[in-house]
Amino acid sequence: MEDVTFFTLLPESIKGKRMEADKEFLMYLTIALSFADKHDLILRSACGISTYENSRLREYFSKLRKGSTVIIVSPKHVANDKILNQFIRKDVRFRVIDEDYIIKPELLKKQWLGQETTVVSEPLAGN
Repeated sequence: MEDVTFFTLLPESIKGKRMEADKEFLMYLTIALSFADKHDLILRSACGISTYENSRLREYFSKLRKGSTVIIVSPKHVANDKILNQFIRKDVRFRVIDEDYIIKPELLKKQWLGQETTVVSEPLAGN
């Protein structure tokens, strides 16, 4: 059995819909608990971050163990540079619930930067 942490972003709370964010977090947490149970993982902690300046963000990363495994519903749940960089500093592994695979945050960041570069470097229509 391996200890894991669950992490998600809560976009609804950014829009000021607190109740929506709470429901969203509980839904994702239920998915994470079910996944952990099926794969013999121990969910030690869970966190939903709503704003990137939030004091909970600092608190969360101070408690996150270096080199640990963090389960996320899909890569879009960490799609923010500030957050991704915090995970890279802690040298965690992401275990992605969608399709169940493991990826390092720095590789995820490289893939996203590579996609952005690809899109920018495409020729404009008509040229």
